[in-house]
Amino acid sequence: MKYNYITILLSLLTFNVFSQETIFEEKTTVYQDELSGGLGFHTNGFSLNFRYGKYHGAFKKQVYEIEFATLKHPKEIKTISRFEDDVKGYVFGKLNSFFTFRPSIGFHNIFIPKQSIRGVSITYLFHIGPSLGLAKPIYLNIIEKQENSFGMNTNNQDNVVLRKFDPAIHDKDQIYGKASFFNGIDETKLYPGIFTKFGFEFDYSSQREVIRTVEVGLTSDFYFKEIPIMAFAENRSWFLNLYIGISFGKKETK
Repeated sequence: MKYNYITILLSLLTFNVFSQETIFEEKTTVYQDELSGGLGFHTNGFSLNFRYGKYHGAFKKQVYEIEFATLKHPKEIKTISRFEDDVKGYVFGKLNSFFTFRPSIGFHNIFIPKQSIRGVSITYLFHIGPSLGLAKPIYLNIIEKQENSFGMNTNNQDNVVLRKFDPAIHDKDQIYGKASFFNGIDETKLYPGIFTKFGFEFDYSSQREVIRTVEVGLTSDFYFKEIPIMAFAENRSWFLNLYIGISFGKKETK
């Protein structure tokens, strides 16, 4: 019985291969270049990218990509303000928001081409380039006692003031909520590093000149210094993430 199932499965696969060969009767179009953009999610954030690809034959292309991505610390847990419901939440202990720009060059090879116009092609890809990390300090709205010139509390009133988060002096009881993202943007520091990406791209478009893909894979960002994201957790210089993304674009013929 076991061998009968195997025989039936092989027969179905053989029929499918021959069916695809008969469906795909169009002349293969040779493309020159392509433009695309997309977005993705990874295990510690999200990304946006723009690509320009140059074809070298029907199944190989060289891709130039610019990608923007957020990188979060795995220990980040959002805290809701205990004072008012409409106050922005914050991550207690977070020192910096961290982002990266990744200009890279990629090598894409189609190893399973489409067998029909309604099929799916599979490409494996590898990218390498610099990872330009940007760490922006976190500013919070802090509750401070209003004091007179003699250092005494006046009228038992509190003030909400803007402060850069300092783990040595600010605790949860003093934090009113998160301040505007733009506070501290002029204090952003650059952390250079190296970026690599390996993945698989699945092109499911029903039009040959249109790009519609789903991409899955692994990214690696290695920086030459430890990135100070959290105050009460171990920080790192290497970020390894699984990702999934979608892209849309268009191919140009010669």
